[in-house]
Amino acid sequence: MSLPSDFDLKERVRSAVDIVDVIGATLELQPQGRNFVTRCPWHNDRRPSMTVNQERQTWKCWPCDIGGDVFSFVMRRDGVDFPTAIRSLAELAGIPVEEYRRGKKTTPGNPDDKPTLLAAIKLVSAAYFEELASGQSDDAKIARQYLAERGINDESRERFQIGFAPDSWSFAVDLLKKHNFSGEVAQAAGVASAKRSGNGFVDMFRGRLMFPIHDLQNQVISLGGRVIPAIAERHGDKAGGKYINGRETLLFRKSHQLYGLQLARDSIRRGGEALVMEGYTDVVATRQAGIEPVVAVLGTALGEQHVKILRRFSERVVLVLDGDAAGQARADEVLELFVRADVDMRVLTLPEGSDPADFVAEFGRDKFESLVRQAPDALDHKLARLTDGVDLTKDTHAITSAVEAMLKIVARAPDSIRIDQLIVRMSKSFDLKAERLQRRLEALRRDARQRERTRPVVSRTRPDPGHGDPSRIDSGRIDPGHSDPNAALAESADPESKWTGATIPAASQSAPPRVPPLSMVDRKLFEALIEESDLVARAIEAIDPATLESTTAKMLFSAYQDLELAARPLDVDTLLLFVENDQLKNQIVSIHENIQNRRDELPETPTQRLHALVAYYHNRASASESARDIETLASASLDEDEELARLNEIVNRHRAAQKTRNQ
Repeated sequence: MSLPSDFDLKERVRSAVDIVDVIGATLELQPQGRNFVTRCPWHNDRRPSMTVNQERQTWKCWPCDIGGDVFSFVMRRDGVDFPTAIRSLAELAGIPVEEYRRGKKTTPGNPDDKPTLLAAIKLVSAAYFEELASGQSDDAKIARQYLAERGINDESRERFQIGFAPDSWSFAVDLLKKHNFSGEVAQAAGVASAKRSGNGFVDMFRGRLMFPIHDLQNQVISLGGRVIPAIAERHGDKAGGKYINGRETLLFRKSHQLYGLQLARDSIRRGGEALVMEGYTDVVATRQAGIEPVVAVLGTALGEQHVKILRRFSERVVLVLDGDAAGQARADEVLELFVRADVDMRVLTLPEGSDPADFVAEFGRDKFESLVRQAPDALDHKLARLTDGVDLTKDTHAITSAVEAMLKIVARAPDSIRIDQLIVRMSKSFDLKAERLQRRLEALRRDARQRERTRPVVSRTRPDPGHGDPSRIDSGRIDPGHSDPNAALAESADPESKWTGATIPAASQSAPPRVPPLSMVDRKLFEALIEESDLVARAIEAIDPATLESTTAKMLFSAYQDLELAARPLDVDTLLLFVENDQLKNQIVSIHENIQNRRDELPETPTQRLHALVAYYHNRASASESARDIETLASASLDEDEELARLNEIVNRHRAAQKTRNQ
């Protein structure tokens, strides 16, 4: 028997990538003995406390008590589920996931081949960057001058890889053709468009500052272009809009991406707050001023998927709006999204006529951060907007409308202390009894539930953008009665994140329950098995999983049973590869690290420790069985002779079991 094909994919991916390269792409690693260390991005780490073991391909931060392998690092770094992590690492390694899944296979060089599109757009983005960096052409010099006028320095230009698209119809198309990419690929990558008449393709971006858009793996997936006034004047009305955002492609969906998130995520995690702005230059300027947790939407309104992405990294979001009527309207549009997601949303409205870049340039970082700290809760902001200019003592109709509007919004939110506090504030603001507001809120919630129950069921299918779905890799068997380590914590997972036959927690859902800690005895068992993998088969034969003391132990033991059944190696590397839950991976790495650090301190060999542990588990099972027998005997109606005979039977069975264990 062999494990399903997803195991083969995991094995190949792990062999093809080096955890030092993956972690080193976003964190600064320093050698320390045989390992590497770095500052942990998940706590305020003043000195490097995260260890990366290149030999074992694991990582561990003891202060956070987190760790695992390269897959669990990507899951935690990017806030994604296991299928997404393995897919991104497979792409990084150039491994075609289609070989391991059911679905449409693609051919390198075709416009429906994702690695081809990634290579094409990376090439164009790098060429745009070099055009601006070299500044050799007259237009590139104009672009450099415009950046300087906007206060954007070379460090920011390099950090965000800002480039310049020459004022040409075919710069990108010709560049890609030179490197054997077709015009269809240029179009599919989002850097070219088909000619309106005749055959062929033309560049999508001409004479603009170029802002690459990266995914969380720091891959360029799209581009956005900003007009340069001095160049746009040549074209008059045909210059196009101020911004041209990349169109939707196989690589890029506006509703699923935020500009600058790959640079901001660690800062967002550390500070527990994300600042969402409206434009590329706002992000660049505020980051240049030292304000790090900043992202921007990409030519679309902030949507439900954006909220889910942000919630992976922080539960507090500050929406930074330009000081105009349009900005106020946008706050109202997204308020309900944040309320439904139970995210702590704040609204910072800048003075009229200001955008974040202008404000920071004029008033500086301290003033901006002061406004962020004072930003009102989004519900308070909405309440203030509804009551602005309303006479709360006389205007009964306006008051009634404002109360009803607020309660309808709040009715969509889950119960929380924040909602209770808002009801109290509304009670004081409108001079209404809190109980009356609460009753109306409950009525609105009942109405909403009733509408939900009677709403027609609409079949939901996952869109297929012309390529297979790597999250549907066949993971084979699931035994409903088995303590499967890859499914036991995924009871409420998003069905769109399931691998066929196995349930994997979805990244957009709430985090799975924490894996309970191993008991002291169970930990000693796995210390012996991880230290000496030759003992695993003996332990599987000798120990009944039901006698293990913790759920975590049963899940790890189940993983060993599955590996043995599949005739796979029973070493710690294979165990880590098989287990997909990042918390279980952390348990394995912690045990392994402790073994390495305490190997010389242990007085007995792994074999001796296992022998004692087997005896302990057998005694535990025997004691439980005897307790059940005595309980049954006590509840039975037996005469004195029958009761004595049953007692002797229990004692003899116990002695026989003890004798067997001592042999």
